[in-house]
Amino acid sequence: MEQVIDLLVFLKKAKAIQKNAYAPYSLFRVAAIVILKNSKEVLGVNVENAAYSVGICAERAALSQVIAQGYKKEDIISLFLITDSETVGSPCGMCRQFMIEIMPETCPIYISNKNENNDTKTICKILVKHLLPLAFKPSSLKGN
Repeated sequence: MEQVIDLLVFLKKAKAIQKNAYAPYSLFRVAAIVILKNSKEVLGVNVENAAYSVGICAERAALSQVIAQGYKKEDIISLFLITDSETVGSPCGMCRQFMIEIMPETCPIYISNKNENNDTKTICKILVKHLLPLAFKPSSLKGN
C-alpha cells in the first residue's frame, strides 16, 4: 500500500534545500528528497563542475546517500524532486537508469517546477517504472 506524503510540506523542504545546489554554470538548481519507510529523509542537490561530466544530479546524490547509509531499495517509499523549470522538469537519462536499479519500480516520484505559488496541483506524480520503458536492468545481464 502506497504511503501518502504531504506534498506541501515536501515542496517547502525541497525549496529550502534547493538553495544549497551548486549550479554556477547552468544556474539550474535541483533538489531531491528520498523518503524512507522509517520516515527518514535523505537529501540531495545538483553539484556542477567546470568539467561538466564530473557533476552530479540531485537524484543520484540523494540515492547514493541512501545506499551509503545502509538502506536498501525496499526502504524507499518515494522521491520528491524540484527544479528551476517553468514547466515540470524531468530526470535526465542517467538518473532514470540509476533510479530503475536503486528504487522499487512501483515507487512514486513527485516532480515540481519552481512553483512560486506553492500549488500542489501542479506537482506531477510518476512511477519509477514509467520513467524508463524497456530499461536495462540487472536481469538484462543474465540474458533474460
